[in-house]
Amino acid sequence: MPSDAILQLVNNGKTLTKAVASSPEEHISKLAEKLYSGIHAGGKTAKKAKQAEDYTQEHLDRVAKCGRFPYRPSDLFLMVYSDVLDTLECDPWNGMVSPPLLASSGVIPLSIVSVIPDIMRHYRNLIANAETEVMIATNYWEFSYSSSLVHDALIELSKRNEGKPTKPVVKLIYDRGNPKQAFKNHQRVPPESWEAVGLPKKEEIPNIEFEVLNYHRPIMGTFHAKYMIVDRKIACLNSNNIQDRVNVEMMTHIEGPIVDAFYDMSLLSWSEALQPPLPLINGRLPDNESYKFGEENLYINDAGIQHTKPSAGPEAAEGFHPHILHKPHKPFPIAMVNRPPHGTPGHRNVDVPQNAAWLAAFRLAKKTIFIQTPTFNAEPVVKEILDACRRGVECTIYVDLGFNDGGEMLPFQGGTNSKVVAGMYKMLNEEQKQQYLKIYWYTAKDQDKPIDAAEKRRNCHVKFCTVDDQIAIQGNGNQDTQSWFHSQEINIMVDSPEMCKEWRAGLENNQNTALYGRIDKDGLWRDKNGTVLDSKAGEGGPGEILKGLLGAVARVQGKGGF
Repeated sequence: MPSDAILQLVNNGKTLTKAVASSPEEHISKLAEKLYSGIHAGGKTAKKAKQAEDYTQEHLDRVAKCGRFPYRPSDLFLMVYSDVLDTLECDPWNGMVSPPLLASSGVIPLSIVSVIPDIMRHYRNLIANAETEVMIATNYWEFSYSSSLVHDALIELSKRNEGKPTKPVVKLIYDRGNPKQAFKNHQRVPPESWEAVGLPKKEEIPNIEFEVLNYHRPIMGTFHAKYMIVDRKIACLNSNNIQDRVNVEMMTHIEGPIVDAFYDMSLLSWSEALQPPLPLINGRLPDNESYKFGEENLYINDAGIQHTKPSAGPEAAEGFHPHILHKPHKPFPIAMVNRPPHGTPGHRNVDVPQNAAWLAAFRLAKKTIFIQTPTFNAEPVVKEILDACRRGVECTIYVDLGFNDGGEMLPFQGGTNSKVVAGMYKMLNEEQKQQYLKIYWYTAKDQDKPIDAAEKRRNCHVKFCTVDDQIAIQGNGNQDTQSWFHSQEINIMVDSPEMCKEWRAGLENNQNTALYGRIDKDGLWRDKNGTVLDSKAGEGGPGEILKGLLGAVARVQGKGGF
């Protein structure tokens, strides 16, 4: 159970946000170092994996005191959160957020499951209508239609503030490989470089204070985070980068106390001194009204949920509904389950909240596990799903055929989706447990069969899972080796059967994966004529590995994204 030290750590009220408010011009990384200097609540290694019977009532009661919850969360949530707390014993900053803010509550009035422009239109609306400040983060920023929506929003925000006594402050952080990052991970992007990457020139936005950082932790520590915080009242957490890709993606619009955790996390990620400081660092704007849903919410009314139906693509299909307007609900428990970036090659950096949450959730599942991810090859998750099948848990996985095959075939990256899926079915067939594993190749809403991702026509980039229809984890992390062991990822764990149901329904509505994507029990997909469909790379070969190496170099040079 959580130690006295952990209990004290999450209830001591010390946060990075408060530290920055006290010293707004100081280097944030130095403030973070001072805040928990020398604090280690326990040992250096992970605790032994616990089974459901190991979590006593006393244990769960103690866990329930480690968050600002609106009510006692479910036992499953508390069990998983207990394992998340264990990771703080190695390092209080393992969660990429001040421990007192790790878990609280919130509401989610809107989710979007659609192509990138629909999500970026929501971004545009929020940015253009911001009152005081905006913090934007993306793994890859690409000169594109999607980035033009942010570009235009910044110009509109500037025009709206012409003649006003104070200027809104906007921060943007992304990861575009730069050799200088070998010596300094965070590199400021000067105004003279903005236009080249599709950002407004400084003279186009005279009425806002705009600052840009380029962040990467060499070699492997990619800044894979994708989020936005507006006026310290709204957080958007999405699967997409700010670029144009043929992907269906997922975004959640979050309000409530958990936004303070996003705010704190964004400060830690920024790391540098704020130039200028954020106006709301001393506290959020007054909230004079209760949470609103549907068209009553000013942020998600007709202007905020724009969708231009195209003539082609999955979003053009009949019945495709990008915007999930969630039913009115009271705040529910939410915990941040993140991972910090880890640049050193290897698979040792496991004991972080993201991984602890996934491992515990899958290990504790009694009935069902549902996962949607573009890539599925991390050794720990493959093992946990196989073990769940052996226990008789129904495991459903929606994954892309051929997604990033070149990169996944590189040494120590886990292998292609095709290779991993075939191996899992082979193992379970030998144990006669294959009936519990249901894997599907993603199939777009306008298609009746999967399409190899190499064709760049129809992909899905959603990162989402539910366990026993009780808890859900949504955010940035893929179920692949890179996300498990290296990249910075931001995710939330939600305790709400209602949200699990609405999310799952929204995902199913906007794809035909359940109808046409089911893989046979030998690990192969066949059409109605019995013809096998596999990715171009399949299980890999020397030529495909070489292509993967070249692709990896291109990403480091800022010429690709994932």
